[in-house]
Amino acid sequence: MENQVTNNANALRLFFTEEVFLVKDESVEILPLGNPEPVFADENVSVTEVKESVLKPEIAQIPQINATNIPKVNTQEPEIPQIVAEPLTEKTFKFLGGNKKSVLILVNDNQNDVSSEQGRELLRKIVKAVDLGTPDFAILNYANYTGTDYQTLHRFFKPLIMLSFGVEVAELKLNLSWQNEIIVHESTRIIFAPNLHHLESDITAKKLLWGHLQKIK
Repeated sequence: MENQVTNNANALRLFFTEEVFLVKDESVEILPLGNPEPVFADENVSVTEVKESVLKPEIAQIPQINATNIPKVNTQEPEIPQIVAEPLTEKTFKFLGGNKKSVLILVNDNQNDVSSEQGRELLRKIVKAVDLGTPDFAILNYANYTGTDYQTLHRFFKPLIMLSFGVEVAELKLNLSWQNEIIVHESTRIIFAPNLHHLESDITAKKLLWGHLQKIK
């Protein structure tokens, strides 16, 4: 049997001989077919793209500390000027003799360079008794340098033997005591006796002195 389905318009008129009327139904809205037209937004409507605001906390930028930019800390102590002690001016003395044998003879006379005539004669006998000549000893009149201590005299004369006539232990600021015996102070042998002028007439003191001179001869 042949297929009775046909799309031919003339053939269809043979079957549909009655008139067909189309009536518009106002109650039924027929949507147009096809692609819908694009809908445009009204011109006065502003569409703003809203972007999510991401707040990032600000981080303080701390400069890196490298070996080259490490701040230098001055650890050097403030310079304090040193107090330099002034060198002591060496005291000088006017004396008689040459002091070649380091023998210092102290006399104490306010009126004469050495002593009275009697005193000078006694001194000549003393130095002769110990075999000393003028170049060997130094004679200093302590009356011209009152207050000078032993240490000052020692620095200048460096005596190995010191004969003190009329100059007391206390005047030389020596912490010693004269007991009519030869005093050995450090490397110096010291003999104390009365002033030359008075010694000439003091027989006892003179004998004692002669005994000491024999020991240092």
